[in-house]
Amino acid sequence: HIPAADVVFGTSALASLPALLEEAFSDDGKKVEVDTEEEGRGFSCDLPSRRAQKFHAWVPIMTGCNNFCTYCIVPYVRGREKSRTMEAVVGECEKLVADGVREITLLGQNVNSYGRNIYGEPRFAQLLREVGKTGIERVRFTSSNPHDLTDETIAAMAENPCVMPHLHLAVQSGSSRVLKAMNRKYTREQYLDLVGRLRAAMPGLALSTDIIVGFPGETEEDFEQTLSLVREAAFSSAYTFIYSPRPGTPAAKIPDDTPHDVIQHRFERLADLVAEQAHEANQEELGRDVSVLVEGTSKRDDSIMVGHSEKMRTVHFPLPEGLAAQDVIGKICDVHVEEARTWYLRGQIDGDPR
Repeated sequence: HIPAADVVFGTSALASLPALLEEAFSDDGKKVEVDTEEEGRGFSCDLPSRRAQKFHAWVPIMTGCNNFCTYCIVPYVRGREKSRTMEAVVGECEKLVADGVREITLLGQNVNSYGRNIYGEPRFAQLLREVGKTGIERVRFTSSNPHDLTDETIAAMAENPCVMPHLHLAVQSGSSRVLKAMNRKYTREQYLDLVGRLRAAMPGLALSTDIIVGFPGETEEDFEQTLSLVREAAFSSAYTFIYSPRPGTPAAKIPDDTPHDVIQHRFERLADLVAEQAHEANQEELGRDVSVLVEGTSKRDDSIMVGHSEKMRTVHFPLPEGLAAQDVIGKICDVHVEEARTWYLRGQIDGDPR
């Protein structure tokens, strides 16, 4: 009980805020105690929304997580997995397409387990196929836990032209020993086998990942295994983090006496390798045309347009003479790549925006 608070609610009850306030002040303006139980309160995506971009939309498909990775607080603060119905998700996507949206990103803490609490089994592969029937041009999704990524989902990705050839697949560590301590539920070998199956189904797939450096108890041998996995998986980009304990998680209680400068040096070695591989991956696009959804202008130069390719690579190109920025923002352009840097591609528009 917090005397100064009228209503206490969690993230999954956001859609119920108006009803909670009405309930709290229903007794002639006198504050009353409110039941803040969140089960059945719905999703915040049921609220009216205003998109920052008319051509792209984020579509939540589920909340919560059942995995309980030892470093993560999400299951404790957001609860267990709870999915929206397939009809609700597909219906929202249909409305977005009718409103001019060209790219949708499906959101969930672990999209691969979508539908388990409703249908008794994950149905993310089916959802991808149904969303693909809405006429949407581009589909992405995040986050994707390797433990729950099935062959059926891989097949749905490969079969559906609107699913972009980029997947963010968090590995966190290349050491099976550390992965077990993290409660990730897969081994190094299983992750690399999954990468092999993904690339066999989608030869041009670009992979990105998340990696934690300095998890409690990580040894130099563990870290070397992470470096070797990064090389073998051939990630085109990675989000790298130095481990930071979250109060209330099991990992926060694990003692560790690894000096910070050792962890920092490992982090820098990993960052150098990731940058090297990102540069190599971008060289593959040199001299090719890439399909770019134009998102806006460069922060440094209004005459330079910026967007992302199908493989989620940042692409810059000069605004063609005779066109205004608004003529290409939200359009898909073919860009002939003339320069491939570590973190972006640069080229010239080839043909008319569409």
